[in-house]
Amino acid sequence: MASQELIDGLNHALNREVGTFLRYMLQAASIKGAQWEPVRVLYASEVQDEVGHAQLLANAIRALGGKPTLAPDLTAPPEDVKTMLANDIEQERIDVAHYIKLSQLAEKEGYFSLKMKMEEQAADEDGHANELKRLLS
Repeated sequence: MASQELIDGLNHALNREVGTFLRYMLQAASIKGAQWEPVRVLYASEVQDEVGHAQLLANAIRALGGKPTLAPDLTAPPEDVKTMLANDIEQERIDVAHYIKLSQLAEKEGYFSLKMKMEEQAADEDGHANELKRLLS
């Protein structure tokens, strides 16, 4: 069985992903104005990607002998689109760092396929941050 540190880290990531897809869903629904249509479309399209991340994490937690737990951050997203983008860029960067840490921990414990999946998650989140940054500039 995996260490409690790894299980807890995966659960933390699971809750961040659930919080992210809920936030993106609400943000996509609240954005108005033709000038922000690309942002609305991006947020709406990212919802399914984030759900996929959450499912991967829940499956990994179970496979490692843990129990997925849900307690996502349900803070209401900001109303201003520029603030949304800036906030989400920062959140994606935090996720990248956390996935890198999980990758290192998985490698240390001998879970090499999980290590690779966590690196893929980190790369995906970094790509999200870069796309959001492009839309903000």
